[in-house]
Amino acid sequence: MRHLSLLAAALLLCTPALGSEDVIRKGFNVSPGGTLHVTAGVGDVTVVTGGTGVAVEIVRQARGTRGEKKMAHHQIDVRQSGNDVIIDGDLVRDADGWFGGPIFYEVKWNVRVPSRYNIDVHTSGGSIKLADIGGTVDARTSGGDITTGRLGGEASLSTSGGDITVAGATDDLVAKTSGGSIDVGNTEARVEAKTSGGDIRLAKVGSSVKARTSGGDIDIEDAMGAVDAETSGGSISAQLSRQPQGESRLSTSGGGVTVTIADGIGVELDARASGGGVHADVPVTVQGTQDGDQLRGRIGAGGPALVLRSSGGGIRVKRM
Repeated sequence: MRHLSLLAAALLLCTPALGSEDVIRKGFNVSPGGTLHVTAGVGDVTVVTGGTGVAVEIVRQARGTRGEKKMAHHQIDVRQSGNDVIIDGDLVRDADGWFGGPIFYEVKWNVRVPSRYNIDVHTSGGSIKLADIGGTVDARTSGGDITTGRLGGEASLSTSGGDITVAGATDDLVAKTSGGSIDVGNTEARVEAKTSGGDIRLAKVGSSVKARTSGGDIDIEDAMGAVDAETSGGSISAQLSRQPQGESRLSTSGGGVTVTIADGIGVELDARASGGGVHADVPVTVQGTQDGDQLRGRIGAGGPALVLRSSGGGIRVKRM
């Protein structure tokens, strides 16, 4: 009987406590052109567009005494300032349980804004999902992915622990991550993409490109401006369909380089490989000496420099 009592007590201690949930909803009358400011110390942030005004829904869930205590101490301020809406929910780290193991406390930040509204979002512990946004975007997270629709204004996206996926952009785009891949659809302006731990894939880019990765491949489907791409852990492929107005440089120490050039483009080619040779399928007016690992010369009528470097594979220049 004593053993049964002890077993029952142990099972009771292992049974999770019933959770608690609360929902905060607020609405604001604003005009297009304002800014949504979100500071979320924890949780995922989702922003959609449509209708008029700003609608806010914050869903909080907690399990166990530690989670419920964290909810009770999590102060959330939602207010309007002029044409802006401010959501402040920064979660202060305390000494009671924050570092002592998992705390079952989750927050979902759901906001609807007008289609032409600026977004300034920061979360320390979740993902960020944005629909098609007509205004500027500044989105930062320390612990999740960033996924967006098509962005209509200047955009800066940054995460320390996830992937970045952008459907497309009409203005300048900067995307940086320390721990994932970057995938960007068709864009009309300048793109800067940087990651320390994944691949970079860019679709059609209407202007210049700057791409950096320390741990993956770089694939630029079509660039209409100068390309500055560098990786130390993969291959690089790029297509140039329009005459570049500035120098392009593609360099890798961990793979090959392939560049496809449209008819009529003129560049000064400077290609050097130490691991697989240099091959050109387009006419090159050779300058100086040429060997299997180096090729310098003029393509077409000449123009800005096209510098290609590979220390871990071959280089190939192809005709589109």
